[in-house]
Amino acid sequence: MRRALAAVPLLLLAACTAAPDDTTDTGADGPTWSVACAAGAVPIAGVGDLELDCLGDGTATAVGTAGKPLVVVLWASWCVPCQDEAPEIEAFFQAHGDQVDVLGVDTADTDDRGRWFAEDFGMTYPSVADPDEEVRIALGVPALPGIALVAPDGTVEELIVEPGVTAASLTEAAADAFGLELA
Repeated sequence: MRRALAAVPLLLLAACTAAPDDTTDTGADGPTWSVACAAGAVPIAGVGDLELDCLGDGTATAVGTAGKPLVVVLWASWCVPCQDEAPEIEAFFQAHGDQVDVLGVDTADTDDRGRWFAEDFGMTYPSVADPDEEVRIALGVPALPGIALVAPDGTVEELIVEPGVTAASLTEAAADAFGLELA
């Protein structure tokens, strides 16, 4: 009896310290979000010749610019401010995607959770998976969310590291950084 009673605290401790469940209760079907990525031809300063898997289709994708200014959005499904900013970033992309490329970087996340997030927020811009936070670290972004405004030559013109970005504030920042007329 003493052994059984002695085991109870150990069982309770084990239950409290168990690893978190990495699955999302979404039923039998996985996320269907699958926006393809295009490789960037010009590496981003500080990031270098980094290739990450496209979150949408799994293909290795060079992270860089492709002839246009680039907005790099660092996000994750577990990041609450990222959830607030997701519709704002999508609105920016819908309004200015013809002039400015947008690349999401799903940071320190699982692919399925990232795809669910992208699907839930109706993201139509491509994203790469960065489970090891290589882009965040290389850019010097202290925490999520973070946004890098990158010129076509790969120069980082501005980092936005404070949460609360709106479509309007991102439009203003991008217009200033890239010298574009964005309305």
